[in-house]
Amino acid sequence: MSDPIGLVVVLVAAVEPALAPEQVRGVVTAVAGGRAKARRLASALAHRAGVLVDGRSPAPRVVGELLLALRRAGATAIGPPCCAECGKQLGSLQRRGQRWYCTVCDRRTDACAGCGNTRPVSSRDRSGRPRYANCPDLDGRDPIAVIHQVIAELDPHVDAQTVAAAVRRCAPRPSYQRRVAWALKAQPGLLTGEGHLAPLRAIPRLIELLAAAGVAGIVRPACPRCRRVVRIDKPLDGARVCRTCIAHSRIEECVRCSARREPVTRDGHGRPVCANCFITDPANQQTCLGCGRRRPVERRTGRCARLAPRSRS
Repeated sequence: MSDPIGLVVVLVAAVEPALAPEQVRGVVTAVAGGRAKARRLASALAHRAGVLVDGRSPAPRVVGELLLALRRAGATAIGPPCCAECGKQLGSLQRRGQRWYCTVCDRRTDACAGCGNTRPVSSRDRSGRPRYANCPDLDGRDPIAVIHQVIAELDPHVDAQTVAAAVRRCAPRPSYQRRVAWALKAQPGLLTGEGHLAPLRAIPRLIELLAAAGVAGIVRPACPRCRRVVRIDKPLDGARVCRTCIAHSRIEECVRCSARREPVTRDGHGRPVCANCFITDPANQQTCLGCGRRRPVERRTGRCARLAPRSRS
């Protein structure tokens, strides 16, 4: 597909009389973003252009984003996205897979750990069990004070404001702060070297901030796979590992060059494609505004790497 943006503009213009082709192109370009996303959009619309009018999923998220953007731009014939369950017209997207839902239909139901009734899940208690809105896991304590209390057992002289600032940086919402407090209260060893077992992503980051602030007794955890003391926030097999180990765990054989690398995308059949093959794929190349040849170009300049301006050091 040599010109996915052009194909989308043609399909939209065939349906929408209120917008000029230049307006449509501007909206499509803003929504489509990169070349891979533009091709997904063009492929979905070529497969079923009727979604432009009826707004019904299943369809990729980018299609719903395009419908909303065209409506905001003044389109009258383009239909808004519709809830896959009740058919309600949507002003924003909540989705599961490629189906779009309204806020009401998107609510997941489960048996409440407090009352036992099957209701929409509002929150999770300290054990991770679902809770209905009227059966919250009540805890009137200040979560930051609880976290400070746990840390003070390691460093009695730790400043409360230092702890509060670190907690707010990695967990801005009070509800998430409460979950961090529960986890640290139950597993204080997370702060002294066992941070790779943290149930929440914010905890390794909190440990980094506390260690950087000089709090005594805080031990930054090592990656359980490579043993390096680096940032670990990627879950893998029940522990948190570094970005390098995650990349190694995702290595597959590229379907085009047979090299074993972490894939950056997949082809139409779901097979892995490495970064080198993705960049050199003719479908991902454009005509350079400088030399006129089809090459990988920078989105910002529209020029190939040979002609793109280099930033001065």
